Amino acid sequence: MPHLTDEFYMDRALQLAETALSDVFPNPRVGAVLVSGGEIVGEGVHRYCGGPHAEIEAISNAGERAEGATLYLNLEPCCHHGETPPCTEAIIAAGISRVVFGIIDPDERVRGRGAGILRESGIEVKSGVRARESFELNYPFIFRRKTGRALIAMKVAITLDGRIGVEEGGWFTSSRSREYVHYLRAYHQGVATGIGTVLADNPSLDRRFYRGGKSAPVKIVFDSRLRFPPESGWLDGEGRVIIYCSEQAQEKSAARLERSGAEVVPIPAGASGLELRSWREDITAREITSVLVEGGAGIATSMLQGEIADILYLFTAPRIAGSKAIPWYSGETEPSWIRGGGLELSGVEDCGGDILAVYHSPLVSEHYLSLERSG
Repeated sequence: MPHLTDEFYMDRALQLAETALSDVFPNPRVGAVLVSGGEIVGEGVHRYCGGPHAEIEAISNAGERAEGATLYLNLEPCCHHGETPPCTEAIIAAGISRVVFGIIDPDERVRGRGAGILRESGIEVKSGVRARESFELNYPFIFRRKTGRALIAMKVAITLDGRIGVEEGGWFTSSRSREYVHYLRAYHQGVATGIGTVLADNPSLDRRFYRGGKSAPVKIVFDSRLRFPPESGWLDGEGRVIIYCSEQAQEKSAARLERSGAEVVPIPAGASGLELRSWREDITAREITSVLVEGGAGIATSMLQGEIADILYLFTAPRIAGSKAIPWYSGETEPSWIRGGGLELSGVEDCGGDILAVYHSPLVSEHYLSLERSG
């Protein structure tokens, strides 16, 4: 059946797109498959920002066999001049007869124009195949285009009694949960944590459980008083390190960290620590598409009280920590936006015996509802 065939090849395009999960920021992840006579004759991936788009790589691999073929890709082909020429021109020049893609590109320079140009040239165009999967793969990119700001996600691991640790210390979640966290680190451009976590655990915040950690995330630290150790291995490795401090932090400490390779950014103080809306504005201005926030009770509480988290990943392990352990939320009252239905359950799954519950803010939920309505 043609519909099943389209889904089959689109699944392959999505698989290809995911191989570049952490490498293309701030661009979208795109995979492309060229099919002729029921045979895959070319494949492509948008591998890095500024590199050839997936369509171009697939056409190049297919050579003359691209003529008359069907092109499958998860995102509408671009039609504007950027760091690379428009993919629509290459598709038309290659003689491709049919294009099937997952979702419309939210970039205002494209947004349906790419599909329109192809149709005007006589190419058959079909959209909406594996739309939800295509949407979810590139949601940070889509969120940024729709809202003009960075997507902020928060990960919290707790016990059944709502604590963030157990008596013996160390990991208390399953290996599968930890692997999933590394996937999330690859899915988001930046990873943020607090200075308390850095000093206590010296976490690597890498992606080593996901494809061997091919590239490093932007590492972000909330450090009001600039206690971050300049000799930290973070500053010796690859990738950016951004430290957010209060405006009253010592200039000498900032200068020392900057000489070691860190970016030090003073922001206003909030009711309990740094003012996180200012932080989010600065992250957005630095063209960071999305950030996964990992930290202790203080950060989790501030994120929820300030209505900063767009997505919450809550891992619950089958452990009981007891009353001496730290609760993951330390506020005296429930944030009003959550009390009003501000967090909506998106999905629940088994993570090696742990429970992963994913919650969306109203804005994120509306984007998903818009996708369903358009389908």
